[in-house]
Amino acid sequence: MAEKLTWDHFLDTLAGGLGMEKEELTADTHLYNDIGIDSLGVFSVGMKMINTYAIQLPLALVSTIQTVGDMYESMVKAVAKGKGGEAAA
Repeated sequence: MAEKLTWDHFLDTLAGGLGMEKEELTADTHLYNDIGIDSLGVFSVGMKMINTYAIQLPLALVSTIQTVGDMYESMVKAVAKGKGGEAAA
């Protein structure tokens, strides 16, 4: 069963996947410039999030994600379109 998609749970999951504390992450945290992961790292973390929340995102969309906020917004939109998971209000 997919996890419920909330900002707090999303940050927990993302931070765990990055080996960071969630307090280090904000919506404006840039995945490449601030965290220093490369495109393969973003893809890997994105896949973990997709699996956690049972969300389907096109690879083309994953490749456009630049910030933590971008990733969360993309997932919320996928949930809203009924592609998996459950978004919290």
